[in-house]
Amino acid sequence: MTAAPETMGKSQLPWRTIAWFGLLTLACFAPVLRALVRQWWSDPDMGHGFFVPVIAGYIVWQKRDELLAIKPQPNWWGLVVSYLAGSN
Repeated sequence: MTAAPETMGKSQLPWRTIAWFGLLTLACFAPVLRALVRQWWSDPDMGHGFFVPVIAGYIVWQKRDELLAIKPQPNWWGLVVSYLAGSN
């Protein structure tokens, strides 16, 4: 059984949720990621692309306590952006 986020200690992360979200993200963006990797592999100017996810993950890991302390709040600007994007 997974503890609720409010009762979790600072060292505990919701790993099931992170894994599930990661798998869904990979499934949704697989064609894009495949094209990115192909570009990084074949273009000498883009070889640094392989390091970007690793460095970004390191930065997130270093700031994990600060990021976990942020309380989620709804923001209605997302509806405005969605409406404007859908009206084109």
